Amino acid sequence: MNALRARKPRNWPSFSGNAEERASSALSRLEDMSRLVSEVIWEIDKAGALVFVSKRCTEVFNLLPQQMIGKKLTDFGTFYGSDDAEKEPDWSLPFRDHLFKIENKDGSVRSYMFNGLPHFDKDTWQLMGVYGTAEDISEKLEANKQLRMLSEIIEQNPSMVFVTDLTGTIEYVNTMFTTMTGYTKEETIGQTPRILQSGLTPKAVYEDMWAAILSGQKWQGEIQNKHKDGRVFWANLTVNPIALSSKTINHFVAVHEDITERKLAEERLTLAKEQAEIASKAKSEILANTSHELRTPLNAIIGFSSSIKNGIFGPLNNPAYDDYIDIIKESGEHLLSLINDILDVASLEASQIHLYTDTFKLIDVLESSLRLVLPRAQQADITITYPNIDKNLYLCADERRIKQVFINLLSNAVKFTAKGGSIVISATLEQDGGLTIAVTDTGIGMDEADITKAMTQFGQVESDHTRKYHGNGLGLPLTQGLVELHGGTLHIDSQKGTGTTVSVQLPKACVAEFAGLEI
Repeated sequence: MNALRARKPRNWPSFSGNAEERASSALSRLEDMSRLVSEVIWEIDKAGALVFVSKRCTEVFNLLPQQMIGKKLTDFGTFYGSDDAEKEPDWSLPFRDHLFKIENKDGSVRSYMFNGLPHFDKDTWQLMGVYGTAEDISEKLEANKQLRMLSEIIEQNPSMVFVTDLTGTIEYVNTMFTTMTGYTKEETIGQTPRILQSGLTPKAVYEDMWAAILSGQKWQGEIQNKHKDGRVFWANLTVNPIALSSKTINHFVAVHEDITERKLAEERLTLAKEQAEIASKAKSEILANTSHELRTPLNAIIGFSSSIKNGIFGPLNNPAYDDYIDIIKESGEHLLSLINDILDVASLEASQIHLYTDTFKLIDVLESSLRLVLPRAQQADITITYPNIDKNLYLCADERRIKQVFINLLSNAVKFTAKGGSIVISATLEQDGGLTIAVTDTGIGMDEADITKAMTQFGQVESDHTRKYHGNGLGLPLTQGLVELHGGTLHIDSQKGTGTTVSVQLPKACVAEFAGLEI
C-alpha cells in the first residue's frame, strides 16, 4: 500500500489551514482554470459589483481586471433582451445567452454572450452573488448576418440552386428549385440530380462536368432537364466545387438558369432564317428563269419594231403607225431594261454574279457611259462635266459592271436634276491607295427617309421627275450590290432642294499599280 501511495506534487495547493487561506487557494485555482477557457469568467456580489474577472478580459474586453473590479457590468456596456430592447438579466435566476454590447471610443460596437448562475447563502437562501462566463461573439454575429443575407439571396435567386456532397447527394435546394422542377424539398433532399435527367443530354456532357469539378474547376454548359410531370426544359448549368474549412473539396453548388424561352426563340429564328433563305433562293431562281424567258421575245419585239420604223420592207403608208411603232419600241426597251435589272438583282442575291477582272482606263468607261445618258441630259439642258479625272487612271475590275455602276448613277442624276442644272463627276485617289468616285448633281435632293427608301429594292422617291422618267427602283440597290461585290462601299450625301452626291469607294485592289502611266 505504501508503495502505491501517490506523492503530493510540489506546489499542490493545500486544503488545510484557516478559512482565509482556503478562500485564497480556491481563488488561485479559479484563476488557473480560467486560463484554460476562451471565455471570460466573472463574479459579482449581491450588490452587483464585480469581485472577480479573469485575466482573459484583457483580450476580450480590452480592459484590465483592476479596471473592472468594484464596478458594475452596466458601467461598461448594456444588456439586451431577445427583442433587442435594453434589459438586464434577473440575477436571482440562472440565465443563458444574454446579449451584452460595449461601445468603443471609435464608435464600433462589440457584442458578448453572457451566461450566469446565482449562488445563495445556504442558511438564509439570500442571494450572495452571481458568477458566469462571457464570450465575444462579434465575429460570429457578423458571420451569421452575412450567412442570413447570403441565404436570403439564394432563396430569392431567380435561378434554381442546390448543394450536393461529393457523391452528388442533394443536401439543400432553394425555393426556385421547387418551382422549376415541381419536386418539393422533402422529395429532393437525399436524392441525386439524376432525378432531373431527361435522357436528351449526351452522356459525354456529364462526364466532362464531373472531370472538371472533381479537379477543382468550375464547369458551365447547357443541358436539358426534366420536370416532375415529364416536361423538358433547357437550363444553363454552372457547377462550382466548394472547400469549406480546408483545401479539400467537400461540396458542389449547382446553379440552373432556365433558358427554355431563349432556346425556343433561337430555334424559331433559325427555322425562320432557313425558310427565308429557301424562299429568297426560290424567288431569285424564279426571277432569273422568268427574266431569261422574257428577254427573248422582247428582243424580237424591239428588233422588228426598229426594222418597221426604218422601213426596211417599205413604208407603212399611215403616219399613225409611226407613232405606234415608237411606243412599241420605247416600251420594249423600258421593259427589257427592267428585266435586265431584275435579273442582275436576282443574280446578286443568289450569288451568281461573277466578276471578270480586267485592266482598263477609267475615263474610257466613263465616256462610254456618258454617251448613253447625254441625249436625255441635253434635252433638259443639263451640263455634265468631269474636270479632275486623270486620263491615265487605270482600274483593275469588271469593266462591264463598273460601266453599269456609272450608267445607273448618271441616269439617276439626270432624272432628278431640273432643267438647266449641272452634274459633276470626280475621281480621287485616297491615302490608303483606294479610289473614290463621286457623282454630284444640283437636283431635288433627298432627306433621310428618302435615302432609306431609295436604297430599298423597288423603292422610288416621289417627284415630278420620277413621274416624267419612269424608273423601277432597282438602280441604287443594284449599284450598291455591284460596288460591294468589288469590295467597295456606296454612300449618299443629300439635302432636300440642294442636290445629291453619291460616292463610290473602291479598295486599293481595284486600282491598277501602274495608275497614271500610259500602257
